[in-house]
Amino acid sequence: MCMVVDINTFAPVFNETCNCHPEFAPVKKWIETGHGFLVFGGTRYKEELGKAYRYLRLVRQMKISGQAIAIQDNVVDAAETEIRGRTAGSNCDDQHIIALLGVSRCPLFCSKDARSYRYITDRTLYPNGMQRVRIYSSSRNQSLLRPMQRNSLRYQA
Repeated sequence: MCMVVDINTFAPVFNETCNCHPEFAPVKKWIETGHGFLVFGGTRYKEELGKAYRYLRLVRQMKISGQAIAIQDNVVDAAETEIRGRTAGSNCDDQHIIALLGVSRCPLFCSKDARSYRYITDRTLYPNGMQRVRIYSSSRNQSLLRPMQRNSLRYQA
């Protein structure tokens, strides 16, 4: 199975010295053991990731080792533009995440940002027929971490 990890959750997932790491350690283990993989892409997502240089390097290494899949930036950016129009006037600021989830048809999102959950789970913002997005927010969500075939992703870079 694949997962999009919110930038604000990279430290809890991948930094073992982070106070929140025990709650997100199952995600790291799930990826490292090959049962799941990280999905990333889009200009804004990569810009946010670039601000945390340590994690940008980590994602590059994960891509090389097959633990991460890049989705074409131009496809994610086009979807983000459409979602921005559909969410105009709301306090949604995660259109890039919704676009990445929708374009890749990735059903899992890892985040601590409860404010975004309302928009992330809004099925009207995703393509028809897409599986409902589930949110991993702590270790109580470990049951979401199941294996999946890698070839089910669209628009890989």
